Amino acid sequence: MSAINSTLVSLRLLGQSGCRIEYNGTVIYMDPYLSNSVQELDSPDLKRLIVAPLRPKDVTDAGWVLITHDHIDHCDPHTLPEISRASESCRFIGPSPVVKRLLSWGISGQRCQIAQESWMHISQAIKVRAIPAVHPAIKRDEEHNLLTIGYIAEIEGKRIYLAGDTSVTQELIDTLTLLRPITTAILPVNERNFFRDRRGIIGNMSVRESFLLAVEIGVKTVIPVHWDMFAANSVGIDEIQAIYSQMEPDFDLQIQPDSIML
Repeated sequence: MSAINSTLVSLRLLGQSGCRIEYNGTVIYMDPYLSNSVQELDSPDLKRLIVAPLRPKDVTDAGWVLITHDHIDHCDPHTLPEISRASESCRFIGPSPVVKRLLSWGISGQRCQIAQESWMHISQAIKVRAIPAVHPAIKRDEEHNLLTIGYIAEIEGKRIYLAGDTSVTQELIDTLTLLRPITTAILPVNERNFFRDRRGIIGNMSVRESFLLAVEIGVKTVIPVHWDMFAANSVGIDEIQAIYSQMEPDFDLQIQPDSIML
């Protein structure tokens, strides 16, 4: 891709699947998990392995918050209400179960939108749309709206796949194929397996599955996420790098980028 036709986007990973994206004055947070609510509300042994890079009350710059599903490490009751107060004009997009939770936490319905499988313009240069997430299956509500989602974000015509939590099915591949070209994919790599299922943890793609998906849809850059937060659900960085080295896929692997070139 030539530098002349590229678009530089600020990107900060926040741990788990969370990230902060900024372009041309618009700031988007996706699935920010900035508290210790999983340990406090779910299981005492699910302690954060990494320190939250921000305090929720310090997120004063959010324009939009995108949520993929209603699990508390993505739709955090100790983070999102605080962000709504710190960034008083920010708006929230998510599937219907997420919107219900946001409303129950006192966030105004005027600030909440149900994610759609059609383009939603959030600035002059940026639009987003929901796509299915297989977590653990693709499910819809009575109005046929997806209950667990990922996002495609299009910035100046270049597309990023923000997967959230998902495994791989042919339906997901077919959806992504129709939305090509996708330049960058932010993909979970905490595989689903018997031991995590037994523990009550719904895993996602394995490292190898994530890389094979990226190859199949032809992305240029892969950013692995959902490997760093909890010991019971972690993936070693050495494993990620070893599989990348062994597979030699035709994309660039970025572990902790501070920007992406679309």
